[in-house]
Amino acid sequence: MTVDYMYKTTEGNKPWAIRNIKLVFSRKLMYAGGLFSVGMTADRNRLEKVNILCELFALPVIPRIQKLCGEVQAERVVTSYEKFLEKMQLGAVREALKKIEPGDHSDATFRELKNEGHNFNRALLSLFETTFHSTHPLRRSVIF
Repeated sequence: MTVDYMYKTTEGNKPWAIRNIKLVFSRKLMYAGGLFSVGMTADRNRLEKVNILCELFALPVIPRIQKLCGEVQAERVVTSYEKFLEKMQLGAVREALKKIEPGDHSDATFRELKNEGHNFNRALLSLFETTFHSTHPLRRSVIF
């Protein structure tokens, strides 16, 4: 994920702030959706793992996380992600983000989204911790 981000912001001349915020939300959500799915295959045989993953990866990431963790449990993640989507749909927000120089974290629009990104990260981590018990193999090998 970070390699793609670095290429797009340095070589690809993509707006730094937009890519940064997308990395915090969309890319992390996709990563978590894959990670949680793989976590559900622990202690299964190969055929079971393949079947579980085929079923899960056929779902969009939000419904997949809701299926894996429960709709109520995933509510904080979904709410935070929806805030990100709502902001990014606003032309004024996207234009403001396009004008920010790489590394400038002081812009109010950027700070608002970045702060919501911290909430999103905490919600994902909490969901991860409540979904996978402390001795689950995935818990021992992953840090968000």
